[in-house]
Amino acid sequence: MTVSEPESNQEIFRYYFLSIKKNLNIRYGVMSIPCTPVRGIFLLLHGRSEFIEKYKAVANRLQKSGFKVVSPDWRGQGLSTREVENRHKGYIESFDDYVEDLEILYSEVIDPERLPVYILSHSMGGNIALRFMSQNPLKIKKAVLASPMIDIALPRVIYPVSKYISKQLSNSFFSTKYTIGSKNYSVKTAKFKGNKLCHDPGNYKILHDEIKKKPNLAIGGVTWGWLNAAFESIEILKKDDVINRIQTPVLILSAQKDAVVSVTAQAELSRKLPNCEFHIIDGAFHELMFEEPMVNRKFWSLFDRFILD
Repeated sequence: MTVSEPESNQEIFRYYFLSIKKNLNIRYGVMSIPCTPVRGIFLLLHGRSEFIEKYKAVANRLQKSGFKVVSPDWRGQGLSTREVENRHKGYIESFDDYVEDLEILYSEVIDPERLPVYILSHSMGGNIALRFMSQNPLKIKKAVLASPMIDIALPRVIYPVSKYISKQLSNSFFSTKYTIGSKNYSVKTAKFKGNKLCHDPGNYKILHDEIKKKPNLAIGGVTWGWLNAAFESIEILKKDDVINRIQTPVLILSAQKDAVVSVTAQAELSRKLPNCEFHIIDGAFHELMFEEPMVNRKFWSLFDRFILD
């Protein structure tokens, strides 16, 4: 069952809630095509700490290309149900929960449309998209993964320590505690200068401006539980039987200067996937869809060639 959320005149999405189970609802946005033939539906899957509103311009571009857009807030993010008392904490018990939520959304909202379905994802959304396509090999026509989280970019010395500690702490009450250095969201710490997400100051502000309008969209750093769940999902994507079930044509677009996720892991996965095209965009930071104009044009040129040709 879905319940429509009130919409302002400025919004280009219509928002709904999907009940996953008792006391857990997923919010999703729908952008329809007015009075034109529909090419298909794009599942727009954002990354950790993001939300639907950040992707209005991206969704609008997809709409102008003839696609209906459906985009969910992952559980624990945006205005979907948060599973810990402090809503700023990035927490999930297992990425299996994200995949299950996406499967329910597909079954309840996407499948009844009887249209070709595509995926455009960013970062963590790419990890979830790959897991979904492995478990549902025939449901997605094509997928574009921007800076997918195939692995986390951590120094070689720190990586195994972080993995070990998160595994141990996730089995205790520390699971919902912040990792070292993580804390609640504060716009005061959001500084464009020196950031490793994008080079465009206007695009950098989008997330923070939306949070000013809807403070409950905010989310802070990650917990030990989330970090362990991420490591476990990364390990799942290393399994040959998981990779070989992904029959969907995939385009992986990597950011050359990505300091968040591993470009090396993306390249390795692209060689293993049955049907994958891989490109590195020179000079780009992590958020390819919110980068400076030159990078943005390159991204959409590769996207259009893959999806529309």
